[in-house]
Formats: sequence, structure tokens, C-alpha cells
Amino acid sequence: MVEFSNFTAAATSLGITQPAVSQNIAELERLLGVRLFERTRSEAVLTEEGRRFEGYARQILHWYRVAEEAFSPLDYGKEPVNPVSIPLDEATDAEIWSSCGDLHIEIKHK
Repeated sequence: MVEFSNFTAAATSLGITQPAVSQNIAELERLLGVRLFERTRSEAVLTEEGRRFEGYARQILHWYRVAEEAFSPLDYGKEPVNPVSIPLDEATDAEIWSSCGDLHIEIKHK
């Protein structure tokens, strides 16, 4: 979304509708309790909180790709693979594993 100046362009790129993008962003903002975008009729610009969140989102996408590579599609239909544990900070780990072709991520607090 950040790469685009409005929700319509982002939706087109993702192959979904603009209302779906708007609803998902609104739900994320509700869950986080912050406004991620300042919206006008023609554009959406990240707020300060949105810029902070962007860093976390990029990290999540990076680790998702790393996990996807670790659990190749060759694992489809097999039993669950042993989880890979990735430390996020001193108090939190992310456990990532594959089961029947699905990728699972669980955040665990120590």
C-alpha cells in the first residue's frame, strides 16, 4: 500500500477491490488503536504511526519469505515440520512451521 498514493491503486495491484483494501486498513487501525493513513479523496499518506508500523510490516514480510523458503512446497501433505524459532526481542519469539502446505506463525512471550 505504501508504494501507492491511494487505496484504489493498491487494490488494482493486489487484484482486489478498493473497499476490501479500505476495510482491511480500517480493521488494522482499529486493532492497533492508531491511524496509519491520512486520507483525502485523491491520496493516502502515512501518519507518523504509519511510518513506524511500516518498519514492522516490512520485517514481518521478510521473515514470512524466509520461512516460506525454509518450508518449500515439497512439504505439501507431509506431517508438520519442526518449528523454527526466531527471536524478535528479549521477551518474544516467533515460531514458524509448515503443516500440509500451510505456513503457521505463532508469537510466543517468554
